[in-house]
Amino acid sequence: MIKRKRIFIIGFILVSLIIGSIIIAHIIYSQTFGSRIEGFSENQFTTYLKWNEIDQTIYPREEIRFSSGKNQLQGFIYGRSNDKGLVVISQGLGGTADSYLPMIMYFVDEGWRVLAYNNTGVGGSEGKNVRGLPQSVIDLDATLRYVKGSSALKNLPVMLVGHSWGGYAVCAVLNYDHNVSAVVSFAGFNNGYETFNEFGVSSAGGFFYLLYPHFWVIQKLKFGNTMKLTAVDGINKAAIPVMIVHGSNDEVISAKTTSIYAHREKIINPHLEIVFFDGDDVPGHEFVFCSKERREYIRAVNENFQKFRAVNENASLSQWAEEYNFDKIKGNELNGKLMERIIMFFDNAK
Repeated sequence: MIKRKRIFIIGFILVSLIIGSIIIAHIIYSQTFGSRIEGFSENQFTTYLKWNEIDQTIYPREEIRFSSGKNQLQGFIYGRSNDKGLVVISQGLGGTADSYLPMIMYFVDEGWRVLAYNNTGVGGSEGKNVRGLPQSVIDLDATLRYVKGSSALKNLPVMLVGHSWGGYAVCAVLNYDHNVSAVVSFAGFNNGYETFNEFGVSSAGGFFYLLYPHFWVIQKLKFGNTMKLTAVDGINKAAIPVMIVHGSNDEVISAKTTSIYAHREKIINPHLEIVFFDGDDVPGHEFVFCSKERREYIRAVNENFQKFRAVNENASLSQWAEEYNFDKIKGNELNGKLMERIIMFFDNAK
C-alpha cells in the first residue's frame, strides 16, 4: 500500500512537471512571437525615414496584396518604370518594409524595380502575430509565387535582399524552386530553431534546456518541415551568386554561433561572396549596411540627447529632434562602397 502511494505521488509530480513545462513553454513562445508589429503612424516621430517624409513624386509606390496561407500580405512596388531587374526586400524582425526606405531609394536610383513587403502580423499585413522565425521563409515563398504570377514582374531578373529575419529567409527560400538570380543576406542566421534556442539559453540559462522538446513540438505543429530549413542548404542547393554580409560586433546574431557566416565552412556553393566587418568600430546588427559616418553622427546625437534629457526629463523625442535639427538622411546613411559592390554583384548575376 505504501509503495503504491509512493508511485502515485511520484507519477503525479512527473505529470505535473510535464504539464507545467508545457504551459511555461507556450507562455514563453507567445510572449516572444505572440504580438503584431505595427508600423509608425504619420504623426509619430521616429529616427527612421518614413515614406511621407520623402519626395513621393520621385519615389512613388504601388500597394499590392497577395496571399500567404490564410493571410493577405501588404507589399509595395517602387520604380515601376525601371526594367533593370526586380529587387525583393525581406524585412528584419521588429521593423517593417518601410524600415528599409534608404535602401529602397538607392536601388530605385540605380534603375531597379523594388518590391518590399510586410510579413505576416506586420504593418498592413494580416495576421494576429508574427508566428515565429520560419514565417519569414513562408512569406518570402508566397511573395516569389506572386512575382511569378505577375505579368508586370515575372520576366524581370529577381534579386533577393534580406536583413536578419529576412537575411535567413532569402537564403532558406532557395531550398524551393524559384527563379532567383542572386541573393544578398545582411546579418542572417542559419536556422530558426537553432537561433531561438540560443536566445532562450542566453535569457533563461540551463532551465531552458528542459523546455527544448516542447518548443520543438510547438514549432513543428506551426511550421511542419519548414522549421528544418537552413540557409546553408539553400545556398548550396541553388548554386547562384550569394553575398553574406556580417559584422564581428553583431550582438543579436552572433558571428561565432548562429549566423550564416559562422556556418560558412559548410557552404560548397562556388559563387559565395563574404563581406565581413571586423574590429571594434564596425557596424552592429541593425545597421550593418550603414556607413561609418552614420555611426559617428549617431554617437554625437546620442550624447546630445542624453544632455537634453538630463535637463528636460519630460520632453519627447520629437521635441529634442526639432531642437537638435536631427537629420534623418545622415541618421540612416548607407555604406556607399558596400552598396556599389552589391550593384556590381547584381549586374554580374543577370
